[in-house]
Amino acid sequence: MAKIQMKLTTRSIEDAIKEVKEYKRKLNDRVKALIRELVDKGVEIAKAQVRDLGAVYTGQLEESITGFFDEETGLGIIRTDCPYAIYVEFGTGVVGERNPHPEPIEGWQYDVNEHGDKGWWYFNERDQKWHWTKGMVSRPFMYNTLQLLRAEAEKGGFKVD
Repeated sequence: MAKIQMKLTTRSIEDAIKEVKEYKRKLNDRVKALIRELVDKGVEIAKAQVRDLGAVYTGQLEESITGFFDEETGLGIIRTDCPYAIYVEFGTGVVGERNPHPEPIEGWQYDVNEHGDKGWWYFNERDQKWHWTKGMVSRPFMYNTLQLLRAEAEKGGFKVD
């Protein structure tokens, strides 16, 4: 930003106030553009993380990842409405407990039914077969997305005009 210079006259002070207001408007526009860029990049990263972590089964999880920017609040959101996304993110059963999420949410329980190493059987609607499991490891696609976005932002990897 260029320096705003003024004299101690009413006109000069009014002009300086206008310049500050214009700078503030441009800064707000740039912040919004940055948030939009972070959301768009975050959606790309999250989808890539699902693939890289081997969490692609039907494609539902990857396809459900979307981004949203609220002009009113300036809030950017990366989300999924996939019903099993939370289990992929945090893991389940004794397998998940042994390979936990880097930052599990408060109250998360891995082996809620206390199956332990016995595991359990479940019916898979997609392939119409019964499967046995002890759970699954955490594949923290959203956590990794946050870490990668943060690292990119800290090194100045996002530019807006």
